[in-house]
Amino acid sequence: MSDILVIGASHSGVAVAAALRGAKYDGSIMLVTEENVLPYHRPPLSKEALSKDDYTLTPLRPETFYASNRIDLIQAVKIVALNLAESYALSEDGSRFPYGRLILACGAEPRRLPKSVDADGVAHTLRTHDDLTGLKARLAGAKSVAIIGGGLIGMEIAAMALAKGRDVTVIEAGSRLMERTVSKSIANYVLDRHLNQGLHVRFGAAVTTVVRDGGRGIDLVTLSDGEQIEADIVVVAIGAAPHENLARDAGLEVNNGILVSEIGRSSHPAVYAVGDCSAWYDPVLGRHVRNEAVNPGQDQAKIVAAAITGASPPPKRLPRYWSHQAAIQIQMSGEVNGADMEAVLNAPASGAFSVLGFKRDRLVAVQTINAPQQFGKLHEMIGMDRDALAAALDVEFPPPHHH
Repeated sequence: MSDILVIGASHSGVAVAAALRGAKYDGSIMLVTEENVLPYHRPPLSKEALSKDDYTLTPLRPETFYASNRIDLIQAVKIVALNLAESYALSEDGSRFPYGRLILACGAEPRRLPKSVDADGVAHTLRTHDDLTGLKARLAGAKSVAIIGGGLIGMEIAAMALAKGRDVTVIEAGSRLMERTVSKSIANYVLDRHLNQGLHVRFGAAVTTVVRDGGRGIDLVTLSDGEQIEADIVVVAIGAAPHENLARDAGLEVNNGILVSEIGRSSHPAVYAVGDCSAWYDPVLGRHVRNEAVNPGQDQAKIVAAAITGASPPPKRLPRYWSHQAAIQIQMSGEVNGADMEAVLNAPASGAFSVLGFKRDRLVAVQTINAPQQFGKLHEMIGMDRDALAAALDVEFPPPHHH
């Protein structure tokens, strides 16, 4: 029996085990992962890992870390069910993993195209090391790539393929790129840069079918207007869905993530959840929020460790996100969709600028292109009002430009 069982060796899963030891927790900790590799950094998979031929996974912690911290790392084991009444997790081969407390860090999985669209599973997704290996092998021999989804991951893959001289078409159902994550001015800037590199884009395009034409050795993507796009490989990047089925089947409350309190506790007092699979209650917003990023997962890990050990919880930080698309580095923080007006610092033509999002004259979001120092400074200023911010930065904001 483990005093604490952590399911999923994601960033947050490893972080919560480390945070417990950091908070002087002395009970036994077991960390179970279905992957057969040492827990690794995931964000680079859609960034440098795809472009480098000799990329090796970066472990989250050296192998020695687990033994020296008495964390029992169990690899290549898939947990298929939870028994909350009897406090154990059940693996695919029928083994039981009893626990005192359970922490779910199961992450998320890429959303796939419906079977009615891609009956044979032609389109590739990118989330795990195995996905990366398969995708790189196909990309190596491909001259043309079709990417379904113009969000961050789709655009990172597109930028890498363009840089390698491939013919790339991005198919986006919405009216612009990265709609969920970046402001219009940044999306337009990034689009122009990619179009100059030869990118083809279809906006407002619904995909009706994806099929493999074996005779010609190509994939065919058919759009609702009848257009057919031919490609050597099709990649689908339409977001990620939280791994919540284990929790749902066990009777825990879920709704786009495992619902947890502001200290990470689920609807069962002995079960916690962290990272991409969890939706945390935000008392300021009065609702549950699911963050898909590394640093909120790290913070959540520390909050859960504090709740379990009685240590004082860490200060709350705003989530930060980033994206590398060839020579473009985007950094983001705050609620971009909550802003009712924008101001731009520095000229986009300079290739390094910031977009500030305001709501009722308060800074609620910061997004920068190739301006890491400015991002670091502005990120700390979220929450300030417009006049105080202008004074602190010694700038004059143009009159409010409302959406």
